[in-house]
Order: sequence, then C-alpha cells, then structure tokens
Amino acid sequence: MKIVDLISTQNPLQRRRINAFISQQDTDYWTFAEQLCRTLNHSFFQGDQERVEAARAYNRMCMDFVREQIRFRKTGVYRLDDAYVAHEEVYSQPDVMRYYMVGLLLSYLFWPNHYAMLCFLRDHLQQISINRYLEIAPGHGLFTVQAIKHSPDLEATLVDISEVSIEVVRELLTAFQIDPARIRFIHSDFLDLSLESDSFDFISMGEVIEHVNDAPGFMKQAHRLLQPSGAIFLTTCANCPSIDHVYHFHTVDEIRTLIRDAGLSIVRDVALPAEDVPVDRWQEELVTINYFAILTKE
Repeated sequence: MKIVDLISTQNPLQRRRINAFISQQDTDYWTFAEQLCRTLNHSFFQGDQERVEAARAYNRMCMDFVREQIRFRKTGVYRLDDAYVAHEEVYSQPDVMRYYMVGLLLSYLFWPNHYAMLCFLRDHLQQISINRYLEIAPGHGLFTVQAIKHSPDLEATLVDISEVSIEVVRELLTAFQIDPARIRFIHSDFLDLSLESDSFDFISMGEVIEHVNDAPGFMKQAHRLLQPSGAIFLTTCANCPSIDHVYHFHTVDEIRTLIRDAGLSIVRDVALPAEDVPVDRWQEELVTINYFAILTKE
C-alpha cells in the first residue's frame, strides 16, 4: 500500500491536504518523490509493518504540531524555553526521536514549505562543489544525502546531540547506498566542539537554531568553522511551536539580525508562511514562517 494511502487510512483529513499539494507538482517533484519512496520502501522500511508505523509516525508528528500551535495561539509563547528540557523529553528518548525523525523525513514529500526548502538546497548545490562538509544536527539525514549525492568525494562531519538521530542518519545513508563508515559522526553539543577554525567550505544548519538556548552562540561557532570562501545553508522558523522548539523568533527580521550580528552576510533568502496570510499580518496572527538562506562571511 502506498504511504499516502496508509497515512490517509489512519487520518482521512490528511488525504485532502496531501492531494492538494501533490496534484500541483511538476515532473521534478515526482522524480524526487518516486526515488525517495522507492528507496524507503526497499531499504529503510523493512516490510509492511514498518510502513504502517511510518505512516503512524507522520500522523503523530502532525498532531503534535497542531496541539502545540493551538496552545501557542492562546499563550503567545512556546511550551518549552530550555533546550535541556527538550533533551530530556525528546532527544534522549529513543521512541520519541524515532517517530519524530521518520515523520519529519516524510514531511519533505507532503509539506509545501519543506519541499521548497529542499529544492532551495538542491539548486544551490548545483552551483558549487564541496570538499569539507559539516552538518549540525542532521536529524533525518535527507540534507546529508543531497550533499553527498552531489559531491560524492566530499569529506563529511556530522554533529548531533541525539544518538537516535545519528542512528537514523546511518540507516538512511545505507538505504541510499552511501557507506556510513565514510562519515565522521560526532555525538556532542555543537557549542562544545573544539574543531579547527576555517575548517569547512560548506556548513548545513537545517532546522537547528530554534532548538537551542544560545542561537547567537551557534551562529558565531558556525562562522568560526567556515572557510573564508565557504557558505552556510541555514533553515529555521518564526512563530513555529513544536515539541522541542525553545528559541522563539517572532519575526523574520529577528532571524536576519541574528545572522548579521554573527558576522555573516545573506546571499539569498526565502521566507514562506505556513498559511495563506498577507505578509503585513504575519506577526499579528502568529503565522508560522519557514526561513531558509545561503550565508557567507562578511
């Protein structure tokens, strides 16, 4: 059974949302979707029961976001404000992290803004070559796959505070016939790393800084590790409550200020609302905004 059918069987409301998105997509999307689904079905999900569990993980993650959003609309603040609590509740809990990462992986098939984010990265990768790659909190591993598929000979270092996340990335790389043994995995807090300055020509920070207490520190650490001619792929969000989001950006301008204060320049950026709301009402209505950018050193 197709993953869309499994998701929709468990939650019929999802079929309408998913079909509204995929019915408008071009051949590039379908090439990506078919490749990802084929890889997941053949290697990542070991049998029908795991596909059912993946659909359940996606639906559970969606409901988590809905519950957090409802609370946020009432209070105006995130439920959590401390990354250490998020670590105890989410990152150190294998069952929670597993469904969360699998759900997020599938979101790149069905969420317009997440797919746009992935396309943004892929478009940029077509313009460059990478020698030394650093990814901070690779999560589901899909960005890692894109980078390695584009630059097969790159030297990759992946840093994550969650052992479960690292294991999911290993599994996804294997599914895409990428040997995890060629990757340097570091289980650590990014701020605790003592890697040599100017070490990497490309740094990926996908959906990271909203999860930490010290977002300015993360950006400054990334600046330190980036080679003078290198680039950073950054994604984050404003007014985006989740089970593990702790750093609350209220506006896109706050994100841009954080970037510039870290000594970085914005080469190109995109801000997409999760709802069809005019830009002048985003802040008033607490609309979730997905932000992604390519950054360089000033």
